[in-house]
Amino acid sequence: MTDSEEKTQKRTRPLYFQLVNAYDEIVRMAVREVMGKTDMCKCERCFLDMCAIVFNSGYSHYVNTREGELLKKIPDMNLGNHVEMMVQVMHAARLVKTFPHHGPDEIVKAGSPL
Repeated sequence: MTDSEEKTQKRTRPLYFQLVNAYDEIVRMAVREVMGKTDMCKCERCFLDMCAIVFNSGYSHYVNTREGELLKKIPDMNLGNHVEMMVQVMHAARLVKTFPHHGPDEIVKAGSPL
């Protein structure tokens, strides 16, 4: 395929847009980090419960973006925002550790986030 054919194909290819939470990966990484350093269950359910708590505390920033262009839309995370997010992650860890959605004898094997 020549360069001009490739450029034409790129122009005629439909654009795929998606609605995404720009904080998604930042929160998931922070939750994984805290779970790894905390004596708590590390199952997928507890991981997702912690993420949900953090997202519901205000760490969502939805953007409409083209496929693959999310990095351009990730909000700037200054030190104050990062500290506040980590406070929310620690709060979520305490809640999930104290009140897990499964019993201590249940092993949730749906894949470990760590």
